[in-house]
Amino acid sequence: MKYDFLIRNGHVIDTAQGIDGKADVFICNSKIVPAPKSHDYEVDEIIDASGYYVLPGLIDFHTHLAYRASDFGLNPDLFTLPNCITSAVDAGSAGPGAIEAMIHESMAQSSITMRCFMNVASGGMVTEEYFENNNPDLFAIKRMEYIFERYAEYILGFKVRIGKNFSKDQRLRPLVGAENLRDRFDLPVCCHVTLPEDPYDDIMPLLRKDDILCHCYQKQGQYCILDESGKVLPSVLDARARGVIFDGAAGRRNHDLSVIRKCIDQGFLPDVISTDVVIPSVYRKTVFCLPYTMSEYLEAGMPLTDVLRAVTETPAHLMHMDGQIGTLAPGALADVAIMKLAEHPVHFQDLLGNSMEGNHLFVPEMTIKAGQIAYRDIEFTF
Repeated sequence: MKYDFLIRNGHVIDTAQGIDGKADVFICNSKIVPAPKSHDYEVDEIIDASGYYVLPGLIDFHTHLAYRASDFGLNPDLFTLPNCITSAVDAGSAGPGAIEAMIHESMAQSSITMRCFMNVASGGMVTEEYFENNNPDLFAIKRMEYIFERYAEYILGFKVRIGKNFSKDQRLRPLVGAENLRDRFDLPVCCHVTLPEDPYDDIMPLLRKDDILCHCYQKQGQYCILDESGKVLPSVLDARARGVIFDGAAGRRNHDLSVIRKCIDQGFLPDVISTDVVIPSVYRKTVFCLPYTMSEYLEAGMPLTDVLRAVTETPAHLMHMDGQIGTLAPGALADVAIMKLAEHPVHFQDLLGNSMEGNHLFVPEMTIKAGQIAYRDIEFTF
């Protein structure tokens, strides 16, 4: 048998398989394949990954990739593949009025694997000049039914934003409305909370198993997931115990380094690490890209394997693609990230006045998507 690629001598970390050590990875066509039982085989290209980490292709679970359909949507492949990202989720850029166009124009035409959350507001998020109308009285139920009849495989659930800038006089009513949509369509809710006007003790009981609290480490306004003494709220711990998912979803002002560090010190780690990246934040502090955000959590004290699980195994599960992506197991798509954990001084800083010194950065070296080289640093293996 002739293989397309053999990646050898790398440090493989695949949390889905429990692998953490030196291993070989064989690729044929678009899939990871078992290692041959003998040395009698041919390989088109051998990639020497000595000194590098070999990982499943990264998954950015919170992005905005409605390219040219909003004033902040990024080109999916251009942003992801050079950063070792092979799969991504658009977190509610489009509502039922525009999601069909996003599926056709951005998702179906992209090389990466994409899924999305549908914004509860028909107009979705088209501009940063003003925000969507989250009034549940305006939810387009009939249009949603049509979308799910045709495109259910692309849509993971509903996206709703609450807080001073989004729900205003509605307070928690948009979230309640989103949970009613969950009952109707049997899909979870991804809830954005920033500048909340209601305490988390009122918000968390509304979230159910498999719902997602994104921007979980935000600290804008009066309320966050910590109490006055800096401890994680019991209502937040109760939510995790019943299966609510916590996504860091950095954003520009939507993460607070002091909250992240206090939570990690208490063992309250994010289930998912993601960027919430948009045109005004890509390749700029404080978000930059997913490897930069991963570096931030690593330096804040999150164990390496937990960081990697939060960008591979867990988001793959939430996308209902266990065994297909987020792993290097035989039979999975040949989505591979080769990265260096470089010793490099870095000054992490959020937009709320908090900073942190670090000494390591994840550096993308090579991305393989479905068995094809999609990015390679000019210095890697030459």
